[in-house]
Amino acid sequence: MRDHRSLAFIAVFAQNEPFERSQVVGCYVAPQAPSLEIGLNEIRVIELEQRKLNYEPQPSKTSYVLNVRPALQLKPTANGQYTFEQVRGIGYFWSLLPEDGVNRNRIRHPDEYSGRFEIHASDGKRLVYVRQTTSRLCE
Repeated sequence: MRDHRSLAFIAVFAQNEPFERSQVVGCYVAPQAPSLEIGLNEIRVIELEQRKLNYEPQPSKTSYVLNVRPALQLKPTANGQYTFEQVRGIGYFWSLLPEDGVNRNRIRHPDEYSGRFEIHASDGKRLVYVRQTTSRLCE
Protein backbone atom coordinates (compact mmCIF):
# COMPACT_ATOMS: atom_id res chain seq x y z
CA MET A 1 0.00 0.00 0.00
CA ARG A 2 1.29 3.43 -0.94
CA ASP A 3 1.74 6.04 1.70
CA HIS A 4 -0.05 9.21 0.63
CA ARG A 5 1.27 12.22 2.38
CA SER A 6 0.35 15.75 1.65
CA LEU A 7 2.76 18.57 2.00
CA ALA A 8 1.66 22.11 2.52
CA PHE A 9 3.75 24.88 1.13
CA ILE A 10 3.25 28.32 2.52
CA ALA A 11 4.60 31.27 0.66
CA VAL A 12 5.06 34.43 2.62
CA PHE A 13 5.16 37.52 0.49
CA ALA A 14 6.59 40.52 2.23
CA GLN A 15 5.33 43.87 1.10
CA ASN A 16 7.96 45.57 -1.03
CA GLU A 17 9.28 48.87 0.16
CA PRO A 18 8.17 51.80 -2.02
CA PHE A 19 10.81 53.07 -4.41
CA GLU A 20 10.74 56.86 -4.49
CA ARG A 21 11.34 58.65 -7.80
CA SER A 22 13.86 60.92 -6.09
CA GLN A 23 16.19 57.91 -5.70
CA VAL A 24 16.71 57.65 -9.48
CA VAL A 25 16.90 61.35 -10.40
CA GLY A 26 20.06 62.31 -12.27
CA CYS A 27 22.05 62.21 -15.49
CA TYR A 28 22.87 58.71 -16.78
CA VAL A 29 25.29 57.62 -19.49
CA ALA A 30 26.10 54.33 -21.20
CA PRO A 31 28.82 53.65 -23.78
CA GLN A 32 27.70 54.37 -27.36
CA ALA A 33 24.14 55.27 -26.28
CA PRO A 34 22.23 58.53 -25.78
CA SER A 35 22.47 60.11 -22.34
CA LEU A 36 19.32 60.10 -20.20
CA GLU A 37 18.19 62.75 -17.75
CA ILE A 38 15.80 61.30 -15.20
CA GLY A 39 13.71 63.93 -13.44
CA LEU A 40 10.95 63.57 -10.88
CA ASN A 41 8.26 63.42 -13.58
CA GLU A 42 9.89 62.12 -16.77
CA ILE A 43 12.96 60.80 -18.54
CA ARG A 44 14.48 63.02 -21.22
CA VAL A 45 16.52 61.31 -23.95
CA ILE A 46 19.47 63.54 -24.85
CA GLU A 47 19.55 63.25 -28.64
CA LEU A 48 18.36 65.32 -31.58
CA GLU A 49 14.68 64.40 -31.15
CA GLN A 50 14.65 65.18 -27.40
CA ARG A 51 12.11 62.45 -26.62
CA LYS A 52 10.46 62.28 -23.24
CA LEU A 53 9.38 59.11 -21.46
CA ASN A 54 7.09 58.44 -18.55
CA TYR A 55 8.38 56.12 -15.85
CA GLU A 56 7.50 54.50 -12.56
CA PRO A 57 9.98 52.74 -10.25
CA GLN A 58 8.30 49.53 -9.08
CA PRO A 59 9.00 46.08 -7.69
CA SER A 60 9.16 43.09 -10.03
CA LYS A 61 9.14 39.41 -9.09
CA THR A 62 12.83 39.35 -8.22
CA SER A 63 14.03 42.95 -8.04
CA TYR A 64 13.02 46.54 -8.79
CA VAL A 65 12.61 48.04 -12.26
CA LEU A 66 11.80 51.26 -14.03
CA ASN A 67 8.54 50.76 -15.91
CA VAL A 68 9.16 53.06 -18.91
CA ARG A 69 6.57 54.21 -21.48
CA PRO A 70 6.26 54.47 -24.48
CA ALA A 71 8.08 51.48 -25.93
CA LEU A 72 11.44 52.76 -27.15
CA GLN A 73 14.16 50.20 -27.81
CA LEU A 74 17.88 50.79 -28.18
CA LYS A 75 18.94 49.79 -31.69
CA PRO A 76 22.44 49.78 -33.17
CA THR A 77 23.26 52.18 -35.99
CA ALA A 78 25.76 51.81 -38.83
CA ASN A 79 28.34 53.93 -36.97
CA GLY A 80 28.42 51.63 -33.91
CA GLN A 81 26.27 53.87 -31.74
CA TYR A 82 22.83 53.13 -30.32
CA THR A 83 19.68 55.16 -30.69
CA PHE A 84 16.19 54.84 -29.24
CA GLU A 85 13.53 53.83 -31.78
CA GLN A 86 9.78 53.47 -31.32
CA VAL A 87 8.62 49.84 -31.38
CA ARG A 88 5.32 48.08 -30.83
CA GLY A 89 4.19 47.66 -27.26
CA ILE A 90 3.27 49.82 -24.34
CA GLY A 91 6.64 50.09 -22.66
CA TYR A 92 9.74 48.42 -21.25
CA PHE A 93 11.15 47.42 -17.89
CA TRP A 94 14.68 48.57 -17.13
CA SER A 95 16.35 46.59 -14.32
CA LEU A 96 17.69 48.68 -11.43
CA LEU A 97 21.07 47.37 -10.29
CA PRO A 98 23.00 47.08 -7.03
CA GLU A 99 26.74 47.67 -6.75
CA ASP A 100 28.76 45.43 -9.08
CA GLY A 101 28.91 41.86 -7.82
CA VAL A 102 26.14 42.23 -5.23
CA ASN A 103 23.01 40.03 -5.39
CA ARG A 104 23.67 38.95 -8.98
CA ASN A 105 22.24 42.14 -10.51
CA ARG A 106 19.13 42.28 -8.35
CA ILE A 107 18.13 44.71 -5.67
CA ARG A 108 15.83 43.48 -2.94
CA HIS A 109 15.39 46.82 -1.20
CA PRO A 110 15.45 50.39 -2.59
CA ASP A 111 18.49 51.20 -0.41
CA GLU A 112 20.55 48.74 -2.52
CA TYR A 113 20.16 50.85 -5.68
CA SER A 114 23.61 51.89 -6.91
CA GLY A 115 22.71 54.54 -9.49
CA ARG A 116 22.91 51.99 -12.32
CA PHE A 117 20.32 50.28 -14.50
CA GLU A 118 20.45 48.03 -17.54
CA ILE A 119 18.72 48.02 -20.88
CA HIS A 120 18.92 45.17 -23.36
CA ALA A 121 19.31 46.48 -26.92
CA SER A 122 17.65 44.90 -29.95
CA ASP A 123 20.93 43.14 -30.87
CA GLY A 124 21.05 41.46 -27.43
CA LYS A 125 23.78 43.70 -26.02
CA ARG A 126 23.39 44.65 -22.36
CA LEU A 127 23.93 48.39 -21.88
CA VAL A 128 24.46 49.60 -18.33
CA TYR A 129 23.58 53.22 -17.63
CA VAL A 130 25.49 54.84 -14.76
CA ARG A 131 24.47 58.01 -12.90
CA GLN A 132 27.01 60.80 -13.31
CA THR A 133 27.76 63.32 -10.61
CA THR A 134 29.92 65.75 -12.57
CA SER A 135 28.77 65.22 -16.14
CA ARG A 136 27.44 68.01 -18.35
CA LEU A 137 26.09 65.47 -20.87
CA CYS A 138 22.47 66.10 -19.83
CA GLU A 139 22.47 69.87 -20.35
